Amino acid sequence: MESLTLQPIARVDGAINLPGSKSVSNRALLLAALACGKTVLTNLLDSDDVRHMLNALSALGINYTLSADRTRCDITGNGGALRAPGALELFLGNAGTAMRPLAAALCLGQNEIVLTGEPRMKRASDRPSG
Repeated sequence: MESLTLQPIARVDGAINLPGSKSVSNRALLLAALACGKTVLTNLLDSDDVRHMLNALSALGINYTLSADRTRCDITGNGGALRAPGALELFLGNAGTAMRPLAAALCLGQNEIVLTGEPRMKRASDRPSG
């Protein structure tokens, strides 16, 4: 059996063309926020879910600039856990595509952060499982 040893890399430099998807857009925004330095995302979907994610990231101290058509985002990540200056409540509307990955990412930090949304987001029987 052959083996292949991969050496760790220090930097990734390239371009990714995202499809216009709220799920992919929100995941890319979150990864960019966790990364160190500037990330340029193109072909973002302009949707309520994406707007809720951007609002949450802004409240967590992440700086970004959106193009006029809201499909390009220059985002400066903090290189680690998302932080808040104190206890924080983030309203995510009906944005399950923001709620689920953001909840996981916030576990990296130490702040008291409450994620909330529209009433239907609080009822397990109304939430999609996927």
